[in-house]
Amino acid sequence: MSAKLQILHVASWFPSEVHPSLGNFVERHVEAVATKHGGEVWAPVAVKGSAASLLKMREKSGVEEREVAGQPWTVKRLYHEATRPQLLGMARAVASQAVKREGTPDVVHLHVAYPAGSAAVAWAKRWGVPVVLTEHWTAYHDVKALPWWRRKAVKDVVKGADVVCPVSADLGEAMRAWVPGVKVHVVPNVVDVQRFKPAEVETLAGVVVGASRRKMEGRGVERVLHVSSMNEDQKNISGLLEALEVQLAKRPTWRATLVGGEKASLDGHRAWVKERGLEGRIAFTGPLSGEDVARQMQEHDVLVLNSRRENFPCVIPEAWATGLPVMSTDVGGISEHLAPGLSGRGFLLEAGADVHAWDAAFEAVAECTWEAEAIRDYAVKHFSVEAVADAYDAVYREVLGR
Repeated sequence: MSAKLQILHVASWFPSEVHPSLGNFVERHVEAVATKHGGEVWAPVAVKGSAASLLKMREKSGVEEREVAGQPWTVKRLYHEATRPQLLGMARAVASQAVKREGTPDVVHLHVAYPAGSAAVAWAKRWGVPVVLTEHWTAYHDVKALPWWRRKAVKDVVKGADVVCPVSADLGEAMRAWVPGVKVHVVPNVVDVQRFKPAEVETLAGVVVGASRRKMEGRGVERVLHVSSMNEDQKNISGLLEALEVQLAKRPTWRATLVGGEKASLDGHRAWVKERGLEGRIAFTGPLSGEDVARQMQEHDVLVLNSRRENFPCVIPEAWATGLPVMSTDVGGISEHLAPGLSGRGFLLEAGADVHAWDAAFEAVAECTWEAEAIRDYAVKHFSVEAVADAYDAVYREVLGR
């Protein structure tokens, strides 16, 4: 077996002209693999509208040559006409590339089972190569809510995979409960630890690593940060704002910043903040670039999440890579990396925590001095590009050696 493999990534979710941020975590997984192995990405993208719109998409960004750590790889966005059922357009898009491909890949790595999975598994079986499925989708926790035909399509894909790599053990258990016998190997999301890192701080003795900042200043917690899609149903923003209102009333120096969300989803929250006279103390930024999110993390003291459901959100290890502790509700796979109650990386509250539970949690962390270097070390060990690339390399070797 050659040291460098050729991996064909087929991505149900991937950033494109149609959805610029969809599957950016998938893109990071692919980039991690590309530091060790060659290959390309096929990302089918459905385009609604006229034939002219479809042609424009194809001409603008259909094929993109990239390089990661000196390794070349190719992204092919397979723009195609949106169809009903969605699987039909995906199958045609994948087939259009498969029939032109010279040779076969060593492994087909599918990212998210639906909607591109059926086509990816079919071609892998035709080529006689193994399928690795990475899964991020929260729908496995409530599969009965899916239409029967989608349940069947997803189940067939999971059965067709040689190994399933959920981003959390919690998600893996949900998949195994639905498809007994599936082989599970957890591989977490990737964090760019070169982007998400502590800021440098000027002192009289010179420049020091910013991970020591909170310890040096002895400030405890004063600046609270939230980063998410701001989806009310999942992220419970209204509950978080109510918890923050209590803290800001008790602590006149505290400020909070909420990052993410589109204007329509933020208008109601802004009105709530204005009504309570908190405009100068709770700020909404809207969506920010990765660089700006990293800067916000460098400038705050704690990240807070009040989610009703999650797998293991990327924003948590990103905060840890910046040396930032995290306060979160116990949902999805978060407890796999954050112990209940107060710990060295933050505070884990019970799922569905109310204002009183948040008040007690804030009381516990308000004056904590965090060992930010240790927090960052944990993120680097578990979520860095190198860690995830090594994990996938082991998975590929295992399925090829069977």
